Amino acid sequence: MKSVILICPFFGMLPKEYFQIILNSCRNNDSINWLLITNDKTKYNFPRNVKVIYETWEDFKGFVQKKVETDFGIQCVLDKPYKLCDYKPLFGLIFDRYIEEYDYWGNTDFTDVLYGNLRHFLTDKILTFDKVNFLGHLTLYRNSPEVNNRCKLQLPNGNSIQNILSSSKNFAFDEAGENGIQQIYINHKFQYIYINHLEADISPMRYAFQLSEFDKSFHQYYEIPYPRIFRYKNGKIISFYIKNGKIISEEFGAIHFQKRKMINKLINKDKTKDFLITPSGFVPNNKIDKALIKKNSPHKFYPPFFALKWKAFKIKFARIIEKD
Repeated sequence: MKSVILICPFFGMLPKEYFQIILNSCRNNDSINWLLITNDKTKYNFPRNVKVIYETWEDFKGFVQKKVETDFGIQCVLDKPYKLCDYKPLFGLIFDRYIEEYDYWGNTDFTDVLYGNLRHFLTDKILTFDKVNFLGHLTLYRNSPEVNNRCKLQLPNGNSIQNILSSSKNFAFDEAGENGIQQIYINHKFQYIYINHLEADISPMRYAFQLSEFDKSFHQYYEIPYPRIFRYKNGKIISFYIKNGKIISEEFGAIHFQKRKMINKLINKDKTKDFLITPSGFVPNNKIDKALIKKNSPHKFYPPFFALKWKAFKIKFARIIEKD
């Protein structure tokens, strides 16, 4: 079995309402390890496979800047934690001393991702590819000098890691857009694979659960909305949705809540092994039928949608001004 470590630097307050649930989902993946670097010293029951390093943002930023300057010769900009999105493809080089013993390393958001049975999807056959998936909240790379250094290659649009890291702008280098590392893999015909059900990527654009999908060119779109909920039971994440009048179930390796505030309504908030995941949060398990699914999939006003649309408009407008 190939060894795997998932890395997440996070600065700020961890989601106290449900972070222990996430940690418990890591515990149920005992053949996979996590590295969390954070300045939040809130006490949690960390499983043995989650290594925690407590560090201030200033110290961590200094470490990363020194490492990048040494290995890349770049005076990089890292003025806020969100800029770390552009650094994720470099984690194999930045955190080399922590990943030496592993066959694969990956980047994950951790704080808004609940993990199911990852090994069901990360099989020995899948872990022969150099890169698995392409989203910032869960992507894996083969741990080899060649693969780890591919982030230094020029993008097809002419952009480079030097330009990306020396700017305060976020380029989403960790994903598949025109400035994403996935374009390097496509352009050079490097090995990669996309596993659709490795993660249920929840759209932040509507209240009821709706999954993000991607076409063959990695352009994002959203599925036809179906009434949908999820169940977490004994380490597995199962989706239940209604299509053509029937309840259909399918397993996912993880679920990404993506900018969604989740409320923990469980009676035993930290130890429950069987519960439902609804748009409002985590609730006790109940008989799953059409009525329950529809009740938890309402069409309702969702203020974050308009906030995200406004933010996207401002970014698009700023880019148009830059080109002019």
